[in-house]
Amino acid sequence: MQRAAGAVSVAMRSRNGTTRLEKLFQSGCAKAILPKTHGATPEVVLVNTSGGITGGDRLEWSLACGDGATLTATTQAAERIYRASAGTARIATHLTLGEASRIDWLPQETIFFDGGSFDRRMDVNMPGSATFLGIETLVMGRAAMGETVTHGHLRDVWNIHRDGRLVHAEAFRASGDLAAAFSGPATLSGARALTTLVHVAPVADERIEAARALLVPEPGVVAAATSKPGILIVRFLAGDAAPLRRSLIRFLMAFRGSPMPRVWSL
Repeated sequence: MQRAAGAVSVAMRSRNGTTRLEKLFQSGCAKAILPKTHGATPEVVLVNTSGGITGGDRLEWSLACGDGATLTATTQAAERIYRASAGTARIATHLTLGEASRIDWLPQETIFFDGGSFDRRMDVNMPGSATFLGIETLVMGRAAMGETVTHGHLRDVWNIHRDGRLVHAEAFRASGDLAAAFSGPATLSGARALTTLVHVAPVADERIEAARALLVPEPGVVAAATSKPGILIVRFLAGDAAPLRRSLIRFLMAFRGSPMPRVWSL
């Protein structure tokens, strides 16, 4: 069967205090749009022109910021993981940061449909002086459409290296009977939407009280923050994607001190 495949590579560099595009490569169904930000942090909007992914599809995003450069990355819309007739869909994200650089990885939701098979991996390599803020949101079917997810395969891996040392790793895996896997109190406890936020910076852990003060989620949403040296982790959990999205946007705007990428409001 015909499968979708695409790759994007974007590199930014800083010159005289201004971040400029240094490299842009795109192939297959993967595209990158760099909208005008009028002096603000540059943005790249990643687009999957295939309209969703299913078993056997491959996407690869590679973003790099040179010393002192900054970049905010997002996606044009929510990614959809459709039922797989064969094989596993895979998305690989590679983020590379230079000294005193910053990447904010802010993709919109990933919506998982019943019978999907999906592996996602994110690798971040950064020096101690750089700043990384990344989110991933997983939605198990659309509540407004009456969709339920009973079976499938999911694997989500984060690896963050700082000064060549692995400082944060987490792996989320469920396969087979997903309804049972996500019903326990140690998993999603019956919820259908989950966001993980990881912030790595020289003083990221010192912002934990400020982050907790900003966690005023809407009804039906629970959120918590924890930290370890140089790392802040925040998680949101909800029974529906809509209130989680509103709570997440409100938190990110306050925590980052800047508006969300424009595509989040389209």
